[in-house]
Amino acid sequence: MKEIVQLHVVFIGNVQGVFFRQHVKEFAEELKLTGYVKNLKDGSVEVLAIGEKEILEKFIKAIEKKPGHGSIDSIEENFTKNELSFDCFEIRY
Repeated sequence: MKEIVQLHVVFIGNVQGVFFRQHVKEFAEELKLTGYVKNLKDGSVEVLAIGEKEILEKFIKAIEKKPGHGSIDSIEENFTKNELSFDCFEIRY
């Protein structure tokens, strides 16, 4: 069985007010990931996703390639050992 890891990523750019979170949620659900996406006060968007590292890497690439109506200037990503559990992937407010 493949190892389940946790991905914490912050997308910086034109990512708020452009349905970016909804877009991220759709990718996550397609890939059967759990976790959340939320806007941060500085204008960036935070994602915490849980799944196999290979799938999580595919997830980031898919978002980078098609950021919806938004645009990404930079991405800060960090993979760690998974210590959390979610039932689904949700948009947090």
